[in-house]
Amino acid sequence: MGLATVAHQRASTIRRRWAVARRQAPQAPPLGPGGLLGVGLSALVGAASLLATLYFIGRIGLFVGVNAYVWYTRTLPPVAAAVERSVFKTTSIYDRNGRLLYEIWDPTGGRRTVVPLREMPPHLIAATLATEDAEFYHNPGFDLKAIVRALFQNARRQGIVSGGSTITQQLVRNTLFSPAERFETSYSRKLKEVILAYQLNQRYSKDEILERYLNEIYFGNLAYGVEAAAQTYFDKHVQELTLAEATFLAGLPQAPAVYDPFANPRAARQRQQDVLGLMVRHGFLSPEEAGEAERAELRFRQPTRPLKAPHFSMFVRSLLERRYPADRLYHGGLEVHTTLDLDLQEEAERTIREHLGQLRPLNANNAALVAIDPPTGEILAMVGSADFWDDRILGQVNMALAERQPGSTLKPFTYLTAFRLGLASPATVIVDEPTAFPGAPGGPPYRPQNPDGRFRGPVTVRSALGNSLNVPAVKMLQRVGLPAMIETVHRFGVTGLDEPERYGLSLTLGGGAVRLLDLTYAYAVLANEGIQVGEPVQSGQQRYGQRERRPVAIRRVVDGGGQVLEEYRSPEGLPVAGRDVVWLITDILADDAARAETYGRNSALKLSRPAAAKTGTTDNFEDSWTIGYTPDLAVGVWVGNAANEPMREVSGVAGAGLIWRDYLERALRGRPGRDFRRPPDIVRASVDARTGQHPIPGQPTITDWFLERPGPFPSAVGPVTPTPSPTPNTRRGDGATGATGRRDDGVTSPI
Repeated sequence: MGLATVAHQRASTIRRRWAVARRQAPQAPPLGPGGLLGVGLSALVGAASLLATLYFIGRIGLFVGVNAYVWYTRTLPPVAAAVERSVFKTTSIYDRNGRLLYEIWDPTGGRRTVVPLREMPPHLIAATLATEDAEFYHNPGFDLKAIVRALFQNARRQGIVSGGSTITQQLVRNTLFSPAERFETSYSRKLKEVILAYQLNQRYSKDEILERYLNEIYFGNLAYGVEAAAQTYFDKHVQELTLAEATFLAGLPQAPAVYDPFANPRAARQRQQDVLGLMVRHGFLSPEEAGEAERAELRFRQPTRPLKAPHFSMFVRSLLERRYPADRLYHGGLEVHTTLDLDLQEEAERTIREHLGQLRPLNANNAALVAIDPPTGEILAMVGSADFWDDRILGQVNMALAERQPGSTLKPFTYLTAFRLGLASPATVIVDEPTAFPGAPGGPPYRPQNPDGRFRGPVTVRSALGNSLNVPAVKMLQRVGLPAMIETVHRFGVTGLDEPERYGLSLTLGGGAVRLLDLTYAYAVLANEGIQVGEPVQSGQQRYGQRERRPVAIRRVVDGGGQVLEEYRSPEGLPVAGRDVVWLITDILADDAARAETYGRNSALKLSRPAAAKTGTTDNFEDSWTIGYTPDLAVGVWVGNAANEPMREVSGVAGAGLIWRDYLERALRGRPGRDFRRPPDIVRASVDARTGQHPIPGQPTITDWFLERPGPFPSAVGPVTPTPSPTPNTRRGDGATGATGRRDDGVTSPI
């Protein structure tokens, strides 16, 4: 059976069965005189009385019902108005200084080409029916079962939380109701919608209603109606769509921003799979046909509407889609004032273009950058790719939101965890040597290597972190424990990494995927002295152990009437680590001498002002990272290829590091440099270079910063021991437990 006639044949079959059933129903024999004589007089009188009573009650009920219906519907708009367009106001997105970035248009203001239903491919019609209203050709404009189910669900939750709208109801809601009514969640509004849907269903044929619906709905990226959607996403007419393309489009109207293939390709693919599953469930496709469509390649055409800060604008649009009903977004005339600084954004785009011109011969074709204001948590710049419009680099994919392995940029949080738990200090000695760590059960041991293949013997934490040595970092993670390190990363703002059983000790070297936006936000907390500032995460949206704040993209939303719908005011900062231990990490990351052995003096990580930075490079040079900060700005940069092709010898400092340096210098040009404030409980002392204990006459010493603690000093400072070791002090707080590196039994030895 072809998809073109599936829905019609199902409807026709039901109508034929209904007619046959009526013809075959047994008829009551006429009541003749003989029968009447057999009925007793009392029974006849009783029956007549009952019939009279029922007739009287029926007349009264009919009178009341008809009058109630007439009274209730007299204020409803004429159903013919469904063919008219509703008035709308465009939503405008601005940067923090009022410069227009992007406009979100109403369906009447976007791209639309009306096409008749007969020109739409059968598989698109079937996919739409399966997704939105599988019983469309059978119902009277509303789905009674869905309404009853919704009423039950709403009653259990004491509110309107579920609707069960048919295609006809959706068309009524979008064309016959005012914007205010569309947003109203009441039984009265729902009843009006059902009545009008029924009237519309009586006046127009199913095909007319479906044709109107498919020419009205929004598919994202300014595509309204199926023809515009086909042109926007696939550069073809609607009748040329394949099954795979049609099922992709059918899944978009529910949440176009969420399933945008340019911003969220994984979510878009998952939605397409859901549509295919619904088509199988409702008998429009066989499982084999669905599987073939799921495997088919989708070649998207890039959007052609110019816009500024494209990935950030799409990110903000996605946030708005989640916060406001689509109708309010299209009809409310919202003014959305964002956190973006267009000057800083354009400087970021320019810096990336300049450096990629030099890196492309090394097969480095793409880059992303995020800049965050540490005191407020506001996103000042977001570049998701080197060129949003370049399909060759998958430019529509926002690499600032893509999950990638971050290399060594997670190491600072391993050492910060050790400082916070009192297990190490910058002067703690760790032995950089070939080491076999337990691998997965039944697997070989884990033997990390340094990038240059060398081992340096005893080194301090300062030298190990500054030079990004791998073995010391893995030893320290083994010492503090994977759960404690993941907790630190989460508290600082990184999402994901929520399956500890999947990660091993390689996590500190980048063995888990994170987002550039999140990692830059975590470094912004370091820049802000361990105080996390940002938009509070709602309790219902927060997973256990994850961050309590998130980076801010929207400062204020005002509706068409001038009413402020939301406004971001920096809440009281949330301390996630003590100033003292954060300053120790910052001091190491800002120490040009500490990293000189790996990066050389005056590398790309050294600015003309105090700045802290950490690089990351993944295996086969697939990713180059640099994340760093000054007291005024936190910046994260990623360089690589969205499709995971390896680069040629592009390390973190040689790729992302150069972009990071030049961007920060340009972004902060004209602003005085500021030092990182040293907390008052940090003291400087000299210790034995081999043990981290009291200096021994004639033996080399090292001088570093330590947390000041009561009692003899610096005798409480020393190296930590390798696992197995006594259980560490795991008290949380502001670092008051100390980063002394002292073992419970007082014995010291290098890791």
